[in-house]
Amino acid sequence: MNAKEKNIINTLKIVSAEQDKLSRAAQKDNQHMAALYALTIAIATSEAAKIIEEQGKEIDTLKTQSTVAAMNPSSIGRRIYILGSAIMTQYTIIAELHGNYLITPYHTKESELLTNLRLIERSQAVFIDDAQRAVFHA
Repeated sequence: MNAKEKNIINTLKIVSAEQDKLSRAAQKDNQHMAALYALTIAIATSEAAKIIEEQGKEIDTLKTQSTVAAMNPSSIGRRIYILGSAIMTQYTIIAELHGNYLITPYHTKESELLTNLRLIERSQAVFIDDAQRAVFHA
């Protein structure tokens, strides 16, 4: 969160506290409409400050996640086997979701509907090294 956002949050909190004081004073003086108005402003500014703080935290988290994702090469499109599977079927990774891979059988055409999808943990994936399968031309 930058200094401008922190300043806005502090200002909203100050306005909320002052309006709360005004609301209490108006209630003591039996000025119910003024008390209601001040209380409404106090609640709205307090909630706005909370929302801005939460969004700042979420943005910081997303920035951290995108930095980590940028450091790891993407596995999307790579072929794998599933560790411990009796059938050595090849799969293609089509998405990464919270530490898991969404996979489909290897020979699925891009134009076909994806109906045979599986979600596996990353630890179950064994990558196929295409470099070892390639023919070496000297």
